[in-house]
Amino acid sequence: MDIQQIIRWIVMAIVILVALMILDVLINIASFLIPFALVALVALFILAVILRLISSMKSRR
Repeated sequence: MDIQQIIRWIVMAIVILVALMILDVLINIASFLIPFALVALVALFILAVILRLISSMKSRR
């Protein structure tokens, strides 16, 4: 094993570690935002149902 191959392995290990740290940060942010996203999705679903009911009531007249 020559020095260039060792350096290449070290650089690859550093890149993988940085990628894993970035992935960890993204997962932490996503897990923090999931409850808010679920509340927003439920609110939008209820709003869509209400608007659909209003639209069907207006079309029956």
